[in-house]
Amino acid sequence: MSDREKILVILTGGTICSEADDNNENQSNAKNASKKIISFFKASNSPFADAVDFDTKSLSEDILSENMTVSVWNELIDIFRDRSIWTAYKGIIILHGTDTLAYTSSLLSFILAGAPTPVCMVSAQLDLSYIESNGHVNFRASVELIMNGIAPNVYVVYRNMLDSHDPFNSNGKLLVHYGSHILQCANYNHNFYSEDAEAIIDINNAKLQGRAFETDSFLLDKITTVSDGVMLIQAYVGLKYSRIDLGDVKAVVHGSYHSDTVCVERKKPNEINDNYTDSSILYLLKKAKMLNIPVVISPCNKDAYTYTSTGDALRNGAFGLFGTTLEAAYVKCVVGVSLGLENEKLIDFLGENINFEFVYGE
Repeated sequence: MSDREKILVILTGGTICSEADDNNENQSNAKNASKKIISFFKASNSPFADAVDFDTKSLSEDILSENMTVSVWNELIDIFRDRSIWTAYKGIIILHGTDTLAYTSSLLSFILAGAPTPVCMVSAQLDLSYIESNGHVNFRASVELIMNGIAPNVYVVYRNMLDSHDPFNSNGKLLVHYGSHILQCANYNHNFYSEDAEAIIDINNAKLQGRAFETDSFLLDKITTVSDGVMLIQAYVGLKYSRIDLGDVKAVVHGSYHSDTVCVERKKPNEINDNYTDSSILYLLKKAKMLNIPVVISPCNKDAYTYTSTGDALRNGAFGLFGTTLEAAYVKCVVGVSLGLENEKLIDFLGENINFEFVYGE
């Protein structure tokens, strides 16, 4: 019997799994992508090029990551319900598109907490046929991190592009992010950032100690189906809450402006009655209270009470969540609702540490 280590590669789709069709339009083709990326790795000069075998699993249908849905999430996490994968494989690599990567990595960071095997998520800014694609580099580094014994957790492994406007000094760096810490790529940019990303020093043999899961809750065992009952709202000028239908909504996560603020416009300043407009979050809070739906503002520091606006929202029933990304706050709320938690129990759950997610603003 072979004593070679094995790694499971899960293919969801996305740019990293794409190739041009006859009309020169990119279409996801996970089967071809897995052959390309594995054969490229085996032909590389990685110290593990001939020391590891790969098994692959694909979803029932390839998707571009912008088409990620909660139903597809459920199909993905069903793969992890088979406990044998944790003993059969040294590690797991998920090929995933960039557009919704931060949401899926956050989900797995929460529900897989306590798993004994590292999970690395890999994306690419161009499909694998382009020499400029970072997909092969990201995949190779993930294999090496797993083989070199990175601690069990969910990671995103991604080499940033050269960017003259990069404010994080991460130009061209191969970075490892914790799954629930990563921020979505900004528009006009192909780079990922997180508060505590770590750079790979030896790009010829990626090594990192990593950090094991904070808890061993393995919430996946307690979730039958991931719920789509959470609404995510982002603050913007012109938002009118009268246009929002809260039907079938179990909870609302509301993004804030950078000062942890939201609009609480009243017809007259400093009023304490209901004389506000439908541009005010107070309009939403009143409606949500009638329907017994919690509203969470994120990020929202406890010091946000010093802003008359945000303090008004908090005094009128909003709950503030601070220290996580907005993507992680939303996904954590999804997990809580999927666990059947409501109101105070849901809010308490959002405030608990699951996997080092409270990393911002410390």
